[in-house]
Amino acid sequence: MYHFFIVIAIFLFSACSVKKTAITEYTINTHIHKSELNATKCIDKSLKISQAFSSSELMSLKMNYKEGDYKQFFYSQSQWADSPNRVITTQIVKLLRESKLFQSVQTDKSRTNSEYILETNIEDFMQYFSKNSKDSFVNIVMTITLLDAQTSMIVATKTFSVEMKSDTLDAEGGVSALNQAFEDILVQMRGWLSGVCS
Repeated sequence: MYHFFIVIAIFLFSACSVKKTAITEYTINTHIHKSELNATKCIDKSLKISQAFSSSELMSLKMNYKEGDYKQFFYSQSQWADSPNRVITTQIVKLLRESKLFQSVQTDKSRTNSEYILETNIEDFMQYFSKNSKDSFVNIVMTITLLDAQTSMIVATKTFSVEMKSDTLDAEGGVSALNQAFEDILVQMRGWLSGVCS
């Protein structure tokens, strides 16, 4: 009986000492160069930015990727620090506050009234692999719509799409490419809104 308890104790202590592999967390963090925008139509208007619309997978911390035409997986040792949906919305707010196109830029949680509402629909935000897993690229497709807050009428709308090759065939390579592609879309979006406000 004594030996039985010794064996059980060793088993329990050895089980407690098993190390779990650490999960690496990633985020999207854009750095857009400021530029002079010669647009004055919206300079005295306020803008409220709605939380982006997206599929449920972009509201999760799981980092998904697709292989070939039909298969979808997620990285087991990598995940998002915050959901892409939330991060994309935050980065759009940051960009438009810095652009000075509008008098004020608020999130949809703000109780303030605004003249315009900006809606974002994330249609794709994913890393893709070829069937033989020898190549990888990312694809981002987003539709931006500017609405009149009083009438809910569409002022302007545009779909932006960027595809970019991943430098490495892993989660880090995918995140780096997604970051660069999203920066490209943000620059395009800023230029488009500048034209709308001219």
